[in-house]
Amino acid sequence: MDYKNEIIKMLRDKYGWSEEEIINTDDFQELGLDSLSVYSLITDIEEMTGFKFDTNDITEVSSPSKIFSYLDKNFKKEN
Repeated sequence: MDYKNEIIKMLRDKYGWSEEEIINTDDFQELGLDSLSVYSLITDIEEMTGFKFDTNDITEVSSPSKIFSYLDKNFKKEN
């Protein structure tokens, strides 16, 4: 599954962000999301990818690029 492109598409569709904004932002707060919104986003990504984030790691994924890095690092362990 090409989850990176699927996540980018979902973020563009759901929030109206450009791909450049998604790729280049350092923190979801810069894009207007609070912690509850980020948790909801993580839930959406879990449903889309089938991957379950460890609840202890959710603070590590504070930007789209950190989500991609986290999935790159951990997704292979699940499959």
